[in-house]
Amino acid sequence: MNVHVSYFDELEKQEWNYPSYEDGAKETQLILCPPDADVSGGKIQIRDIDKLANYPEVKSVTILGLRQDTFEYFIQTYGKQLRYIKFFKNKAVEDWSLLGTLPELECVYWFHNQRITKLWDMSQNHALRAVELNDFTRLHDLSGVEKAPALEWFGFGDAVCYTSELESLKPFINTKIKRIDFYGNKIRDMDISFIPDMPNLEVFNFPSNHYTTEQVAWLVAKCPNLKGRFLKSHTEHMRWNDQTNEPDIPGVIIVGKRKPMLAIEGNEKKIANYIAKFEKLVEQYRKE
Repeated sequence: MNVHVSYFDELEKQEWNYPSYEDGAKETQLILCPPDADVSGGKIQIRDIDKLANYPEVKSVTILGLRQDTFEYFIQTYGKQLRYIKFFKNKAVEDWSLLGTLPELECVYWFHNQRITKLWDMSQNHALRAVELNDFTRLHDLSGVEKAPALEWFGFGDAVCYTSELESLKPFINTKIKRIDFYGNKIRDMDISFIPDMPNLEVFNFPSNHYTTEQVAWLVAKCPNLKGRFLKSHTEHMRWNDQTNEPDIPGVIIVGKRKPMLAIEGNEKKIANYIAKFEKLVEQYRKE
């Protein structure tokens, strides 16, 4: 089961507590969008982007409807002013390399893109701490992420369509990354053998049924201080009640590939057996 809470939501609560507003209000975050923006994001014009010129104090922007030409104008004209950029429905941008020209950029969130196939060069993004990419249909290789000198958090997966795939998490080897969130469909090599050799990693999140129970138990045994929603035998979760049409049935998600989600009532013994088997595996791997 793919349960995901964006760590950018957490960031906004902690440090970037920027209230959203439409043009005209003097707050700390600005939303730039086409006047006729629709479900696709629309097509923003330079005159819409230039509204940012009226707010030189703004450091955080959400922007919709960019194409390649307007993306380049936005970054070249206003990029150095910004610390936090949310790209929302800018699916036609195919080259985002200009992001590498912003040494003071701290956070990038990008929702939905159908053309980008590789990361930008992050070597000059000296302040970049967090990147989250949702619903990228053609980006499968994270090679180059190791060039980001200050990157701590990286999230990749799906907000709408459960189809995103990565080749591997190995590009994070030898980085100082503190948190990895994967909430897509597949990591093709399924390799986590290098995770214990990443001393800075504090949080690793993934769908409950992505890795086998044995893999999760091995990781728990080898990385006892590593945190993650599904780095355990099970987690509590409210199941959907078809009669009330609300999630109000107490249940648990059993962690591991092809493992079930069960209502607690009537399954107490089965749940206890799953927990006991998991704990036995952890103990076994600790002794190895």
